Amino acid sequence: MLEFKVTGLGIDTRTDSPLVILHSQGEIDLILPIWIGRLEAQSIAVALQGEKLERPLTHDLMLNTIETLNYTIQRVVIHSVLDGTFYAHLILNQANSKEEIILDARPSDCIALALRANCLIYVTQVVQDQSCIPAIINLEDENEPIITEQEIQEKEEFCKFLDSVKASDFKLPPKEN
Repeated sequence: MLEFKVTGLGIDTRTDSPLVILHSQGEIDLILPIWIGRLEAQSIAVALQGEKLERPLTHDLMLNTIETLNYTIQRVVIHSVLDGTFYAHLILNQANSKEEIILDARPSDCIALALRANCLIYVTQVVQDQSCIPAIINLEDENEPIITEQEIQEKEEFCKFLDSVKASDFKLPPKEN
């Protein structure tokens, strides 16, 4: 398993769907995009920007509940992907206990909680093999990457997009009567 960090949020222009972008932390430079719901994207954006809302969002409430019951979130593990759907575990630990509680959860919910709890996010080798994108694709040798001008331009455009996205870009759907 590799540790990943949340790099940011984006919108898939083909489907107009939000996605969260994870980036590996270590020797291997991988990117993992996961398509998520708009509400989850909003919750992740709030956590990424360190915003404190007047009333708690669902993920704030869940973290408060976990902590009130004297548990901590130890880590998140994105463990598998089946037919384009990712699966994750939220791993809890009670104070003064070595026993772990493993909860099945959507990766988007796990990520929203991990950001709030400041815990690590891991991705299994199976998910890395099936869904990760290498950050540098062509290598001449281990020390000299070959990157085309187009790849540099695409990376710069993508970074500009990530820098410009904010929580307010994710609007809630209108309430139905």
